Amino acid sequence: MSAYYDLYETPDVQNTGEKQPLHARIVPSGTYSQKEFIERVSRYQHFPQNMVDGVLGAVIDELGSLLARGYIVELGELGHLSVSLKCTQKVMTKKEIRSESICFDNVHLRTSKNFKLKVRREMRLERVPKSGRTVSKTEIPIEQRFQMLQEFLKKNGGITRIEYSRLTGVARLKAVDDLNTFIQEGKLRKRGAGRNVFYVWKQEE
Repeated sequence: MSAYYDLYETPDVQNTGEKQPLHARIVPSGTYSQKEFIERVSRYQHFPQNMVDGVLGAVIDELGSLLARGYIVELGELGHLSVSLKCTQKVMTKKEIRSESICFDNVHLRTSKNFKLKVRREMRLERVPKSGRTVSKTEIPIEQRFQMLQEFLKKNGGITRIEYSRLTGVARLKAVDDLNTFIQEGKLRKRGAGRNVFYVWKQEE
């Protein structure tokens, strides 16, 4: 499925008075919890969930231990992880620095070229439909919403509740009502569970 983006105005930080070019930002499709991520890895990579959970926990523990000891850690094609420090007090010379005034600041991930290339190859970008961002007093008729759904499914094969809400401009609860109505009418079928639910044409089952 596509990743959605939208265009936003760029602030005139230098106060030039000139119109700034628009910039694009991803519109998040949602957030995967650790449990959901483990379930996805188990389903698509064919490993037992308890094994994935155990390995992930062990990797996180060892990463924390090595980073705390000052190591830079390479995590496969994902990239390298490292830590940064900060001074808790302002100092002007090295003589003023004391060990207690230096502390941990953050963990940084420098992604590898291969991982960036993988994401770039798999990403399919699509602009958020205008109807999903337009505030209108008149709700689009359900017949028209169904036509919009048909066009979307022709291109993508399936749709989530959030995608349907953005597509038609209706609230999320209304989106659920619509999708359930289409299921009752024998037009759609629901697949998946929890946050992984998506909808397809019934005849595709």
